[in-house]
Amino acid sequence: MSFPEPVLERAAARRLGEPVRAFTARAGGRRYLAWAALLGLAGAVLALAATSYLRDDRPEPGVPVAVLSAGYLGGAVWLAGRTAPRGRRRAVYLFKDGIVLTGPGDPGVHQWDTLASVTVSGVQRAARGTTRWTITVTTSEGERIRLGDFADAHELGEALSAEVAGRAFPRHLAEIEAGETVRLGPFAVDLDGVEKDGVRAPWAAVSEVGIDNGMVYLRTADDLQVLTSIASRTPNAVAFVELCSRLRERHTENEHGL
Repeated sequence: MSFPEPVLERAAARRLGEPVRAFTARAGGRRYLAWAALLGLAGAVLALAATSYLRDDRPEPGVPVAVLSAGYLGGAVWLAGRTAPRGRRRAVYLFKDGIVLTGPGDPGVHQWDTLASVTVSGVQRAARGTTRWTITVTTSEGERIRLGDFADAHELGEALSAEVAGRAFPRHLAEIEAGETVRLGPFAVDLDGVEKDGVRAPWAAVSEVGIDNGMVYLRTADDLQVLTSIASRTPNAVAFVELCSRLRERHTENEHGL
């Protein structure tokens, strides 16, 4: 996908650097267009039938068929109108130092440093069905921007998470090293371990931290404690996993005097 000139101009004004990749809204509008075409065809056939009935002076079948035809044609116009702006406007443009978002409400231009967190979740409604991804970006000012229904949405979520979490990680690590507690969703992380809902796992007991099947998890070596959270409720889940891995490794090194 090419970068439109207005997008490039907005990015240049905010000094976002070189363009990297563009993501377009999933062509979910094709379903609306398909239904619009079917309704339009049915409405046209019914309109011809109604015209024939009325021409033959048969109002009993003609009037109901004409009303049904008008309903079908109105539905087709409504679906076509609903589809047009979605497919035409929604897009996310990644640049070296930020993003430009276009779509309903014109979400704007954001440098990476002004984005506080990203959450990503996917729902697969059938065993072999398409996974629908939801991406929520929160700015440092608390604005929440919800993205979803994008082609390559998983790749978009990974790209946004990597950029935002990569900047959040050193900040959170410095806060923890200064003796503070960092909260990422339901998890509280400090120099001694991780806590969630009153259950605490010290670093000496932690064996594994990761993200799998839409869940963020932390497991202890004895498997007696498993702290979990839905990825969509864990801002910067990637940064959380990296923080835990780093702090656990540091605790192990300190224990062995390395």
